Amino acid sequence: MATILLVEDDRFLSDTIRSYLEFKNHVVDRAFEGPEALDKMQHGTYDLVILDWQLPGMDGIDVCREYKNGNGTAPVLMLTGRTDPKEIRQATEVGAIGFLSKPFKLDQLDKNVEKILTK
Repeated sequence: MATILLVEDDRFLSDTIRSYLEFKNHVVDRAFEGPEALDKMQHGTYDLVILDWQLPGMDGIDVCREYKNGNGTAPVLMLTGRTDPKEIRQATEVGAIGFLSKPFKLDQLDKNVEKILTK
């Protein structure tokens, strides 16, 4: 069981992912906007952050950059509809440990989550 912060502004997708992760016995906290996510990341304790790239208020790349520059230690898995290799590289350069392109299947998410949590 892990404590996961899920940052996704699409409420339907967020509900679906949360339900799935809770079914897998994880504790899930959520944020729906960039600034809210950064605040939770800086003040909470998470085993994993699942972070959407495109968010209201502050995009996920900037959230990840600020979190990691502030010595944030939780691993970050980026979710995005982007598939350009340059963008994938950008995500890893700011500190993301993984990258999952939308649309994805929940078993793909599960494999990524388990891979990160067992490192």
